[in-house]
Amino acid sequence: MQKYIILILIIFFISCVNQQNKSSHFTEEQIASLHLDFTTILHTEIDSVIKVDLNPFLKRQSFDFGSLVKEIKLIPLETTDESLLDVIYKVIATDSHIYIYDRFKGGGIAIFDREGEFIIRISYGQGPGELIRLYDIAYDADNDELVAYQHSFLLFFTASGQFIRKTRLPFGFYNLAVIPDGYIFKALDGQGNGHLGLLGDYTLFVTDKNFKLKSVAIPVLSDIVNYGGYNYLYPNNNAIKITQKYTDTVYHYISETNRLEAKYIMDYSKKKLPERYIKGSMNEFESATTQNDYYYHLGEYLETISQNTFFLKNDFTGLQTIVYRDKNTGNLTGGTDAICDDRNEIPAMTFPVATSDNWFISFYFPDKNDSLLYNSSIITEEDKEKLKGLSEDDNPVLVFFQLKDF
Repeated sequence: MQKYIILILIIFFISCVNQQNKSSHFTEEQIASLHLDFTTILHTEIDSVIKVDLNPFLKRQSFDFGSLVKEIKLIPLETTDESLLDVIYKVIATDSHIYIYDRFKGGGIAIFDREGEFIIRISYGQGPGELIRLYDIAYDADNDELVAYQHSFLLFFTASGQFIRKTRLPFGFYNLAVIPDGYIFKALDGQGNGHLGLLGDYTLFVTDKNFKLKSVAIPVLSDIVNYGGYNYLYPNNNAIKITQKYTDTVYHYISETNRLEAKYIMDYSKKKLPERYIKGSMNEFESATTQNDYYYHLGEYLETISQNTFFLKNDFTGLQTIVYRDKNTGNLTGGTDAICDDRNEIPAMTFPVATSDNWFISFYFPDKNDSLLYNSSIITEEDKEKLKGLSEDDNPVLVFFQLKDF
């Protein structure tokens, strides 16, 4: 009888090992390339954290957006059969190109020049240099390359979209950004990096250019509802900000010294979604957020050189709250409805979706009222000419705008 028990235990052990090996999509050689024994855990510094009080904005309220705008640049995106855009997830603007990550066939990339002329849409498919199951894109300014994250692979393209190479990374993640000496990756909570051992309990991974894992940070939040946004990394002007769904902290990663600090903490405690609802079932979460006047943060955030932008969601009202903060004064303004008192001055743009240096990037869809903008004092004559001839069937117009100090 004892021999049978031992045999059963051996079979059970072998089964567990085999199951563990099957659960990892990566070879031992790939995992060894990470040099996990030399990886450090970054502890978040909190000495310089800034508290941002969003409680005054927890209601439906309008704000005079038109009076905030200092300057506008318009870039109509050329409309062709190949360049037609689906829902836009992400915009990256460089000195020479504009990269649009949209919902085309589940995730696609369209490339335009800085004047909005269409260059190429990267092919959909499973061949070399083609895209399928796209998760994110980033731009490597040092090498002038576009980087696309497709499942377990990074695909590298020239600035104009020509395929260069593909690299498989031995860990799972959701977003990426390029830093001067490597890359930074943001994983989802519970994404499944068990092959990293205790390091798999973190969601931020910093590597060198050869993908050696230098550091990890920001622990996984256990048992949270699997509901999130499209982006948690926000690079701009050599600064990397990091967010995490349901977390009220905006982190700042400093690549020169490999440090992580808590930069901003949002306070919306008066109507904050109780934590128990993000650790329950999806049904409980949806019931709580749609039947109660609760606010929560999904990780959306933007930053220019001069201003921050914080976003909150409220499913009860069905509205999104946006709050702009002036970095110099600390003043806040915002609400749920951006009002332009004079429709002739600026177009009816959406909330911003990206930034570039000191510019926010938004977009609006051409309509029959565009002729009203021809008398605008803030839109240049050159940009007014770009609007002529556009119709509702055309691609959206990108709006680059700067805000006044406030």
